[in-house]
Parts: sequence; structure tokens; C-alpha cells
Amino acid sequence: MTDILAKNVNPGSAQPPLAGDGEKPKEEKKRRAGIWLWILAVLLFLAALVEGAILYAERAAKKVEAAPAPQPVVAVPQAVSDKSAPKERVENAYFFRIDGKDAEGRSASFDYIIVTSDYTWVKGSTVEVVSNDVVIPEEETADRIITPKVRESFASALDLIAVGLASREGDRDAEEARALARAQTVAGWISKVTDASIPLWTLNLGQYDKEACKAKEDADSSYERPVLLASVRARAEGVNLTEAFSNALSGHDNLPSRDCYSQFDLVKIR
Repeated sequence: MTDILAKNVNPGSAQPPLAGDGEKPKEEKKRRAGIWLWILAVLLFLAALVEGAILYAERAAKKVEAAPAPQPVVAVPQAVSDKSAPKERVENAYFFRIDGKDAEGRSASFDYIIVTSDYTWVKGSTVEVVSNDVVIPEEETADRIITPKVRESFASALDLIAVGLASREGDRDAEEARALARAQTVAGWISKVTDASIPLWTLNLGQYDKEACKAKEDADSSYERPVLLASVRARAEGVNLTEAFSNALSGHDNLPSRDCYSQFDLVKIR
């Protein structure tokens, strides 16, 4: 009996497990598994985002490469009507810088020189020039018309041109002969003050059609009986100076064109 009681009160004897103690490890495992699954899902999501960004960048780059390069904007040239020839005053003359081409496209550049309206031919004369209503003595005319700076520009010219022009009034043949005589007089002035090695031409413009061309005139110059000279600054090999000079005069709103004159006869005299 005593042995039986002793067995019942033995503190070292095994106790049956409490209810629920075996479920805790299982719940912990499930919790840890859920955390890892969540982390894996996040990593997969982030990987998908990165891959999507890379694919988008690659496609965008391919589109840029495939797209044609933008074409430069080219201004459409506008038709140019009348234009002003560059004009510069040199002492008592106006220099018009003009360029022209002959029928073959060969170019030449000219200084078309119009002495100011203070100097004009005496009406009907081929040798006398009036300045401020006073006739200039013939022996002074060359120096008065071809001033030092004008003369200086002639020193570098390839050719020199003495121009003659007559007014519209009168018989055409007589006026064209007068224009030629004036060109020859101007050539004489040029010969006095320039190097004889520079080729010299006369240009007979004949009669000036004032009615048709008066819009080209201004307060500085009269084109009816002006004193005219010209020089060639540059010219292509073999250029036809008559054609190039005629072309150079055309298309300006401050110069009479070839059509304003009854002739355009350029002759080399030196």
C-alpha cells in the first residue's frame, strides 16, 4: 500500500502534455513561411518593374533610331523686284557699285559714276560743262570733274569707260551723235589724268527717255544731261563687257536701265 502511494506522489513521474502545446511550432512555421512568401512576392514584383523599365527604354531607343532625322527648315527664296544699287558719294560724284553677267554667264563688276547735279553739260554742247550756272573753263574741266579721290579709284581699275548721253529733245540721229561726241570729250579728260596702260572705252548711250525713266531720278543726280564715267573693278576672262554692263544697269530702282537709252554702243579706243 505504501508503495502504491509512493508511486502516485513521485514528483519525477512523467505528466501528460497540456492541450495545445504541440500546435505552437506549427503556427510559427506557417508564420515564417508566410513572411518568406511575402518577401519573394515583393522581390518578384520589383524584378518585374525593373524588367519592364528596361524593355520600355529599349523600345523607346529603337523608335528614336527608326524615326527619320528632322529636316532643316529651308527658307524659300522670294522673288526680288527692283532693288537699290549700293551708292557712295566720293567728293563731287556718286559711285554706284553694280555687277552683271554676259549672255554666257561671265561676270564683271563696275563703278558707275554720276557727277552730282551741280555739274551738267551745257545744253547742246559737247565740250562745255556748267557748275552752279557758271561754265567751267575747258582747261579746268578734267581736274574739276575727275577729282583726286575719283582719280585714285581709277588707278586700280581694269578698264575705264567714258560715257556720253544726250537729252530726249531733238532729232534722234543728231542727239546720238552728240552723245558720242560727249563720250569722246570725257575720254580726253580721263586720258589726261590716268595711266595710259589702262584700257579705255567710250560708251554711247544715245538719247535718254526722261518720260519713261524719270522715276529713277532723285534729288542728287539728273540723268538727262549728266556727266558720266565708269570703271571696271573686276571681270571674268573673256567676258563681253557690253552685255555685262548692260545687265549690271538693269533691275535697280535708283538707276536707269538699259531700256532708258536709245543706244548702248561700247567701243574700245585705247
